[in-house]
Amino acid sequence: MGNKSKQHFVFPEFLSKRPEFALSEKLKKHAKITYYQSIDDIHKICANTVELIIIEDKVYDQWSSHSPKDPPSGIILIDTGKVETIPDSPHKVMAWVSLDNMSNQCWNFTLEQCLENVKLYNDREKLESRLIRQDQNFVELHDIGVSLSSEKDLNALLNLIVSKAMNLTYADGGTLFLIESAPDSTEQQDDYWANKRLRLQVSKNHSRKIDLKPTHLLELSSDTIVGNVILNGKSILIEDYQQQTQQKEFKWGGNEFDKKFNYHTKSLLTVPIRDTEKQVIGAIQLVNSKKHPDTILSDAESFLAEVIPFEKRDVKFVESIASQAAIAIGNAKLLDSVQILFDGFINASVKAIESRDPTTSGHSSRVATLTIALAETVDQLKSGRFADTSFSADQLSEIRYASLLHDFGKIGVRERVLVKSKKLYPEEQQALMDRFRLIRAMMELKSSKEQISYFLDETHENALWKYDVNSDLLQAKLEELDDYLKLILSANEPSVMAQEGFEKLQEIAQLTFQPPIGGPVCYLSEDELNSLSVKKGSLNEKDRQEIESHVTHTFNFLKIIPWSENLNRVPEIAHAHHEKLNGSGYPQQLTESEIPLESKMMTIADIYDALTAWDRPYKKAMPSERALNILNFEAKDKHIDPVLLEIFISAKLYSLVQRPG
Repeated sequence: MGNKSKQHFVFPEFLSKRPEFALSEKLKKHAKITYYQSIDDIHKICANTVELIIIEDKVYDQWSSHSPKDPPSGIILIDTGKVETIPDSPHKVMAWVSLDNMSNQCWNFTLEQCLENVKLYNDREKLESRLIRQDQNFVELHDIGVSLSSEKDLNALLNLIVSKAMNLTYADGGTLFLIESAPDSTEQQDDYWANKRLRLQVSKNHSRKIDLKPTHLLELSSDTIVGNVILNGKSILIEDYQQQTQQKEFKWGGNEFDKKFNYHTKSLLTVPIRDTEKQVIGAIQLVNSKKHPDTILSDAESFLAEVIPFEKRDVKFVESIASQAAIAIGNAKLLDSVQILFDGFINASVKAIESRDPTTSGHSSRVATLTIALAETVDQLKSGRFADTSFSADQLSEIRYASLLHDFGKIGVRERVLVKSKKLYPEEQQALMDRFRLIRAMMELKSSKEQISYFLDETHENALWKYDVNSDLLQAKLEELDDYLKLILSANEPSVMAQEGFEKLQEIAQLTFQPPIGGPVCYLSEDELNSLSVKKGSLNEKDRQEIESHVTHTFNFLKIIPWSENLNRVPEIAHAHHEKLNGSGYPQQLTESEIPLESKMMTIADIYDALTAWDRPYKKAMPSERALNILNFEAKDKHIDPVLLEIFISAKLYSLVQRPG
């Protein structure tokens, strides 16, 4: 048996010169002696495992106040006659002996008895430690189950699984692999593994700082440890990896890691992860179980002193974690697929809105981008009115969905109103143009009849004179009619008209003509006059009411959706995006305290994008500077929140939706 396995005794130097304190032949076979001259020497010696140390009682207090990190298993005190009180025994004092009249036989008997007591003490300590750790493990397993069942994010869940497995087994490092289908491959019903490969999802290590992304891929092969575990569905426990590699049973992909980070992988535990159908979907691999979980393995000595094999109970514990993990992973993937499906529904809904109103294509997405950015900025504020305001991930999702769907109610608005680019609808404009052609024709017909009568009833000279006068008068009337039509067509554009223009429209509306059939007809109908008299934009009052009804339609539609509890405010947030702080908004005329904060943020985003949108054919995009000035006027008029607007501008969030190219 080599020296490393011998029991280690540490004697004071002065005992080396006294033959009665020599080890017996029996002890010499299993023990070695190291002599020391001072207490400082003892600390250096105790860097290695020591069974017994012999010190004088007069230096015991000095020793105990500066005991080494790994104290000896037992202590024998030498009576100097200078200590009157019995010392406490926090460091395993096994005997207190006098050297006077000590025989070699008595000394060796004392050592043997102390060694027996040390063994009993250590066994009891290990048993107590194991019981304590077992209790802790059961509590940890319970906590793991709770944690895994509550975590929804797949990446966070995978990291949690590895962290919990490492904590439970005192592992220094851990990795998690999941099976995935290789791209551009075809599944084979009779061979589940035919198109499968492994992806490293998580890699952790307490002793080395690593930042590995889940990009490392492995082929499924029974020659590798992970591959063998997955293909055979059985855990593999390796006490000493270096000895195992000499036997050439398995390959392992961690050699590059060891070389790169000056690491030394010794003990390994690899466990398969099975889903509810008992199909293996991945594996957890742990490296280097340690005596003390918080120890950092910094050099060769620490690896030698700290790393121990994983125990068989560790296999059971990690298999239990893997079983819970499989269910949690399945649930997380299911939630992800549901989320993908729901996001697809949201995107399809937005596309449906934009297909009915192509002029606002991209508006909903841009409003969502701006609103989320404003919410995230507010969330990060440490001072001011919103210092205590924060948004969880669920609340940000709530804001995002409300922003994307804020105009969904336009699906209930007539398409002709949505795409109305001028004050008169195309058919209204056509009817007006036809009416003016009729007026022109009636004028020309009347003038022709009068001119014919001149030649029938008057002398030739008078007829010619009246003909010229009548022609000039007709030309003047036609030019005036053309001016009327030009003014009307100008008023039909969604631009701001001067006051005299509106007055002239009213004068034109008073004019009438006599068609061939029926009574007199006005140049402009009352509805046409009302539409052409709109001071801003293209919508008359009736159109505006229909457009504004989209908010109510949005709310009624969103209420039908069975939102989960964490998203149940989506309808409320979307419903209030056209409300104003002073109560002049619609549809509920809410005041500042009644409008949700999320809706206030969306209002700013909605107005800004409506002003600067570059994809609307009936108006030019407004420069950002002018749009921000208008927003400032809106804030002064108590339409939008001035503090939120200041945040929006100071953080330059508006730059997130600048025109591409």
